[in-house]
Parts: sequence; C-alpha cells; structure tokens
Amino acid sequence: MIKPHNNINDKIQIKIQGGILMKRKIYALALILPLVFTVSCSEGKPSQKPMAGIQSAVSESGVIRNIKITAPSAKLRTGCSGSSPVAQSANKDTNFNVISDVSDWYAVKLPENQIGFVSKDQCKPIVVEDNKTDIPESNMGSTPQPTTQPQGTSAPKGTPAPKTPSSKTNGTTLTTEEQKMVTLVNQARSQNNVPALKVDMQVTNVARVKAQDMIDNNYFSHNSPKYGSPFDMMKAFNVNYASAGENIAGNQNIQNAQSALMNSPGHRKNILNPAYTHIGIGIKSGGSYGNMISQMFVSKPQ
Repeated sequence: MIKPHNNINDKIQIKIQGGILMKRKIYALALILPLVFTVSCSEGKPSQKPMAGIQSAVSESGVIRNIKITAPSAKLRTGCSGSSPVAQSANKDTNFNVISDVSDWYAVKLPENQIGFVSKDQCKPIVVEDNKTDIPESNMGSTPQPTTQPQGTSAPKGTPAPKTPSSKTNGTTLTTEEQKMVTLVNQARSQNNVPALKVDMQVTNVARVKAQDMIDNNYFSHNSPKYGSPFDMMKAFNVNYASAGENIAGNQNIQNAQSALMNSPGHRKNILNPAYTHIGIGIKSGGSYGNMISQMFVSKPQ
C-alpha cells in the first residue's frame, strides 16, 4: 500500500517541478525575444547621426611661368653653368617669361627669340595675372550672389572639368561659415608669426565645387572621379600658382574642423606655410559628416 502512494506523490512532484521549469523557460524567452527584435531592427536601419570628423591634406609645386630678378644685377648666361658666356645683364625687379626649369637654373625668353639662363638664387618665381581676384575687405561675410553664367551640367567620368563654376558654387563674397574659417586660419598664422592669407574668390569658387562634388558623388578624397586632383581642378579653372595645397575635412562644426586640422602635422603645415599668399574656402552642408570643407592654398608671389 505504501509503494503506490509514494509513486503517486513522486509523479505529482515531477509534474509540479516540470510546470515551474516550463514557466521559467517561457518567461525567459519572453524577455529575450524583444531584445532580438530590437537588435535586428536597429541593424537594418542606418543611423541618421553624422559620422565623426575626418581630414586629409596634399600639396604640390606648380609650373613656374614667370620670374623676377631679386639680385641687384643678374647675369643671364647662354648655358646653365656659371662658366657659360653672359648673354645679357638684368637689374633687380626685372621680369622674365620662363621657358623651362633646369636644375638650379631657369631658362627664360630674351629678345629676338634668344634664350638665357638665370641662377635660381638670383630670382624668385612670381605669378602674373590680368585680373585681380582678391576679395574686397568690405565684402567679407556677405551672402554670395549667383552669376549670370549658365549652371554646369553633369559630365561623365573622365571628362575635363568645366572652365567656370556653376551658379550653385560661384560667387563674389564669402558665406558666414567660410569667413569664420578664414578668420581661424589667419589667427593661427598670426600666432605663429606667419603673414595672413588673402582670400582669392577664383580659388574659393573652385573649393566650393570640390566640396559640393564630394557630397554629390559620396566620396572623401583629394582626387575627384570627375575633376581629378585639386591641382587639375585649379588648372582647369585657370588658377595660376607657384605652389598649392589642399586640406579637406568633414565635420559638423567649423571650429572643431579647424582644431582637428591644426592638430594634424600635414594639415598644419599647409595652414602655416609661409610660401602661401592666398586661400580659397569652400564649405557645403550635407554628406555623412554634416559639412564638407575644402581649404585651397596657393602661392602667388608678385
């Protein structure tokens, strides 16, 4: 009589324990399922927040087309050697058109289709321009107005850059954000005893094209799939320079972008380079980083 009674109790106890265990499993599963659902949904939905800031820098020397004599009197020789005969002499501040760059000498054009060679330590490269493109001080910070030039159309990859920026990027004055960055750049140069940069609107419009192009074509690089390098762009837009550089950045905040650039050796070198005389800033809202920024530096010694 006792054994059957114990068997019944054991079975009842097993059922009770099994029921409790099953409830615990169901409860645990109920807690896990919402977590799994939340994770899977969040992975499938891209974040709307801009990404952290990013920067990059590049520079190169340009083609020297003109030089100015800096020595009190320079001897232009018939060959690129100090022992070559003297073709003619030239006084200080005399300009010459450069034919080629030969080691430590410039080959320059002389009257009657003659060629002379002048040592680089007796002259300096200069940039001669027909039109002034420096921005007037009184216009800084104003809203740019579109020009009457027709807006550029998209060009297939590999086609030459258009010669004129579109009305979307072309202007005669700086935006508030662009002026803020120019001020920050020149403050950094002043703190390091480097002359301030002048704003060149021709270069600014090229920088705007670059910033907008990075947004439109979803890339971050000095080399545009449409325009090539920043130096290709400057040449295509008829910007003359002795040397040039570009800093690009993506950031939500202009002050933060400039701080990040100054904390990077390559970008800092461009910003504080005493050889540069002019700057163009292009800032466009959009893209993964909030703002796309192109700082273009050029040397236009006179």
